[in-house]
Amino acid sequence: MRRMVVTLFWLETLLAVAGLILLAVRRYTERLEWHELLQPTWYDTVLGVGATVVMLAFAFAGSAMAERSPAWAFLRRWMLQVTPLLASIRPRDALALSLVAGFGEEMLFRGVIQPIATIWVASALFAVVHVLRWDSDGLKVTAFYLPFGFLLGSLYEFTGNLWGCCVAHVLYDLTALFWMRRQQQAWR
Repeated sequence: MRRMVVTLFWLETLLAVAGLILLAVRRYTERLEWHELLQPTWYDTVLGVGATVVMLAFAFAGSAMAERSPAWAFLRRWMLQVTPLLASIRPRDALALSLVAGFGEEMLFRGVIQPIATIWVASALFAVVHVLRWDSDGLKVTAFYLPFGFLLGSLYEFTGNLWGCCVAHVLYDLTALFWMRRQQQAWR
């Protein structure tokens, strides 16, 4: 399990480095300042926390539906695949993984891909990278994550700043990792 967490951390780090490099290229070619792309503000922080609440509500509702409805069983199967892999993660590793994934993915998907290819393409690619297997469940998981990407993309469109998106992504991932840890203990 530890090896998988380390591998995931390094994959997310590669995504983050790619996002940072491509964002730097965008900044240079469009003659933007860093503060125009990623500026910590209270306003964006509050919007990011609000987006986190919306995403968590959607995820918890999906989880509850997965327990009750056959149509949502794909989500339970996906959680049964992912939870054992990430449930044993140590708190400091969960924080590191959440920070790297949150900032890296947002720089790449919202900061680089979305301005070039549209919010829909960035959201679809974001959803695709969160799928483990490409079968009918994988397509459903992609559809489940599409609104998350669209919400984060809309937040970026609204503010023009990646900070709120990064805050939302980090907080969501951190909460999800701790929730998976709790779920794994409950399933034992």
